[in-house]
Amino acid sequence: MTVEQVEPRGTRESTIEPEALRRAAARRPLKRVIGRLLYQSHLYKQLWHERGLIALFHRIDDRYPTNPMTCSTALFRETCDFLARYFRVVPLTELLERLSVGADISRRVAITFDDGYRDNFTFAAPELRKRGLPATFFISTNFIGTDHTAWWDAEQGICSEWMTWDDVRALHEQGFDLGSHTCTHVDCGQSDADRFSEIVGSKSRLEEEIGTAVKHFAFPYGAPNHMTEENRAIVRDAGFACCLAGHGGVVAPSDSAFRLCRVPINNLWHTSPYQFGFETTRMASRSRRGRSIRVERMPLQSARRTP
Repeated sequence: MTVEQVEPRGTRESTIEPEALRRAAARRPLKRVIGRLLYQSHLYKQLWHERGLIALFHRIDDRYPTNPMTCSTALFRETCDFLARYFRVVPLTELLERLSVGADISRRVAITFDDGYRDNFTFAAPELRKRGLPATFFISTNFIGTDHTAWWDAEQGICSEWMTWDDVRALHEQGFDLGSHTCTHVDCGQSDADRFSEIVGSKSRLEEEIGTAVKHFAFPYGAPNHMTEENRAIVRDAGFACCLAGHGGVVAPSDSAFRLCRVPINNLWHTSPYQFGFETTRMASRSRRGRSIRVERMPLQSARRTP
């Protein structure tokens, strides 16, 4: 089975200005050192008071070390160990429940994956199970069980490898949560996108395949311009309990379940979990002080309009 390859109307940018990458790379060793000191001394706990986090992965693969959609197997393992050691990794459902009743979310972290890459099942899920860590997998339903190559992979010369429906059902049986990521990974911010059928259709297909209600939704691309109030209304009316973005930010007690940010983790932007820890702790600290959060531009989940 294949999915017709269609030229996208909105696309992820696959490149970043080389100078911006060089400047960011030059700062990472120092951030890694500061992050290690911050966490090993336990000073980080004060800065994470009443703040939580949702981590975002896509592909876990060692074949594409510079691809912005990819996290290496080593970095994934190290990040899982880091989160298990310094945070309380909880199911996304629990984080949402805590937000709804005003319970403490300090240092609670939910782990998520987008799109439905096969390595999520063959590699990530076993590593999570070894550590007893929960996670939520957001599925673009029309990709599952196909040989379709997503355009963002095609631009990089990569053949996309997706889970089968047996894989998706097995994740559910293993206790992992599943969520919707539209049918075809459409940009819901486009005025001509068939948002209703993409959002509701993906939910229906996923529920049919796993035999239970699906309550979580994540917007493809995930930048602010890809999410509108109309789209959020469709998500609510469809019976979802949340909708997640793909751009960086921490979770605060006052956040709406339909306006939750996530922090992507990938090879191009992260050299160690301690650098990731530094970056996210800075977000949490600035959020607690009511300051605007300036996040270095990550080469992930961005999009540009095409004529």
